[in-house]
Amino acid sequence: MEATSKRTRLAPPPQAASVASISAVFGCDDLLREILLCLDSPIYLVLAAAVSRRWHRRAADTAFLRRFRALHPPRPLGVYLRVGESQGLRFVPLPHGPELAAVVRRRGGLDLGDNNGYMGDSRNGRLVYAERTYVVCCPLHPERRGASLPLPPTPADLGNADIGLYSREILFRENDGEGMLSVVMRYERKAWVHFSEFQAGAWDEGRYSSLLELPGHWMRCKKRALLAGGKLYMICMAEYILGLDLASGSASCIKLPDRVQYEYDANIGLSRAEGSGFYLIHVKGLQLCVWLYTTGCSSAGPWELVDTICLRHAFCRQTDSTWPSQDDDDDEVVHVAAVGDKADFVFLWIKRKVFYMRISSRTVEKVYETMFGPGSYFGIYPLMMPWPPTFPALNGRHDQDQ
Repeated sequence: MEATSKRTRLAPPPQAASVASISAVFGCDDLLREILLCLDSPIYLVLAAAVSRRWHRRAADTAFLRRFRALHPPRPLGVYLRVGESQGLRFVPLPHGPELAAVVRRRGGLDLGDNNGYMGDSRNGRLVYAERTYVVCCPLHPERRGASLPLPPTPADLGNADIGLYSREILFRENDGEGMLSVVMRYERKAWVHFSEFQAGAWDEGRYSSLLELPGHWMRCKKRALLAGGKLYMICMAEYILGLDLASGSASCIKLPDRVQYEYDANIGLSRAEGSGFYLIHVKGLQLCVWLYTTGCSSAGPWELVDTICLRHAFCRQTDSTWPSQDDDDDEVVHVAAVGDKADFVFLWIKRKVFYMRISSRTVEKVYETMFGPGSYFGIYPLMMPWPPTFPALNGRHDQDQ
């Protein structure tokens, strides 16, 4: 009895044992990294990094951030959209968790005002849009809003009445440079591209691509250009994509996969892929297909079908949606409005509603409903969470190692 009593008196109190256990877990760098990887949002990662210098070092480590991004790709905070001739761009937040809603609320809303004309591009938390000139801004950082770009050079050939102007737009470079101008000109069944790059606060004089014989009739398309892997891709023909190598200036036409055809303004979308190549999102009726185009040699050809989604099945779990109904089987019901990098998500305009769908999980959320149909909209542009996250400096109270 006496020995038992002594052992009881020598045992550490429960609170001290708990502290020791917690210290053993969080004192192990490998375990700490695995715990941080369980956070499903960069916002939570930034909050965790504020605990101590040690947590800050682990969260900001380059190798760790690569693993975190692979598990939790940056998500859209919302979309900028414009509907109708007289409407300016407006921001519509996505119905995400409270952490994303708090970010938007702290910024006092992310609308751009009433004087904007149309959106040029959106990438990694940055936008370029047109007012009287082109404006680059970071809506999440109000102090960086409203930086005007000088007007890009205009090719002299545009004064020729025989040349039709296809598109003139600013696209962000993949390395997050300010952007570049894309002007595609055509003459009957021939086309070429004039492009200028913006570096060190100025546009260069621009270059011309090689002249290309078009294998199909030219078709006008709203905002179907993509920069990926040092190449510019544009949808402008029913069965082909126009491709331009920015380094060499050589242009070519890429044949679409079998049974895939650009039929109207928005049944196709393009998405950046890892390395060279790109994804193609194609909707036919109520079926969405994801194709991967690669430039490497393959006996199966450059196109690979990587995913097929029955939209009727995907939307059956969207309880507040009235789509699809039994009568919605025609080809013009679904419009591809925007696609995320690596074909991670897609925005679909269906009748008078905009939906956000994660392609891998098939989860669907309604984002917006309007009185206009998709034929009257001018574009949808996701505002992405910036990457890598910006970690705050630690103050004196939290600047400890443990």
